[in-house]
Amino acid sequence: MKRRPSLPLFKSIEPEVYVIDTSSWVNIDARADAEDVWTLVVTLIEQGRSVACAQVLGELRDNPFYLSRLKPYEDALKAGDGNNDDPAYLQHVGRITMEHPGMCKPTGWKTRADPYVVALAELEKHVVVADETLDNRPNRKIPGVCRTRGIRCITLDEFVREARASLEKKP
Repeated sequence: MKRRPSLPLFKSIEPEVYVIDTSSWVNIDARADAEDVWTLVVTLIEQGRSVACAQVLGELRDNPFYLSRLKPYEDALKAGDGNNDDPAYLQHVGRITMEHPGMCKPTGWKTRADPYVVALAELEKHVVVADETLDNRPNRKIPGVCRTRGIRCITLDEFVREARASLEKKP
């Protein structure tokens, strides 16, 4: 895992980096402006402003869009996550799993990406993009856990608005 350099004196100088969860990746194609959103996402990936955990990409491998949309950018997406072999990162994932067992299902047979998304965002000061709702069992959902941990979490719609605005500001 690559650690972000220390933040500049004024945080607004450094653009946000987004960790996109499985729920948001899946919802892109359901949007009326899906092609525009994919173009936006690719631009952010190329700028190093959109990253994904290896576990999220693993959850997406069976989706039809994976090969055409994400596979070409897999290395760039995982650049912020590395090979998940950083002991501090893995310990942090473990702490999140223990502190939020409803979200992580630590005794399940399948490793879910949620604690990895939260850990990466928390350690690297990234913004989480997750389309989960807090309607039922909010303590089991990424947005609820992010709120508890002080991590900024936004929806796909908010991400699109924010990312478009940040790209329009560039000279």
